[in-house]
Amino acid sequence: MRVSVETEQSAFDRASKMLEGIPGGVEQAMMRAQNRALQEGRTAGTREVTKAYTVKAKDVRSTFAMHRASKSDLNAELVSRGKRLPLSVFAHTPRQDTTGANHKQVRVGVLQGGLKPLGQAFIHKGMVMQRLYAHRLPVQQKFGPSIPSMLDNEQVVDKVVDTMQKAVDKRLEHETNQILNKY
Repeated sequence: MRVSVETEQSAFDRASKMLEGIPGGVEQAMMRAQNRALQEGRTAGTREVTKAYTVKAKDVRSTFAMHRASKSDLNAELVSRGKRLPLSVFAHTPRQDTTGANHKQVRVGVLQGGLKPLGQAFIHKGMVMQRLYAHRLPVQQKFGPSIPSMLDNEQVVDKVVDTMQKAVDKRLEHETNQILNKY
């Protein structure tokens, strides 16, 4: 997922008109507003993913990279990168190993709303595994979706963009007033 911060033209014009006599004032206000919007966008993305999926917030938050704005480059970008997550990260039962005499049905819930049986899977050393063939070996670990693919959900992207847009407009006015108060 990749989201860039945009600013409404009217808010930018208002800030530039108020700060026209202060050297570098508009750039300073824009930089601060956009960087704050990145933080709010990361929070909104984390909140929306944990509402829809049974993944922990720390796993979502760790995938974000924020390319912050500077006075010379006013482009700010929020990027999420990551690999597919093992099913053991999502909600699943039982929590202990199901090998040997402890045969139990493994149930996994990637989406919020309940657990579903996972065929011939078993838990070994905390990992959800499944045999590839009827033979004992080979086995492979089972994986779910990646955090960036969860964030690419249309409702999640819309919520993150909307939150970042509102944050830039609100913070631009605040930062403009802060700069004016100093001069």
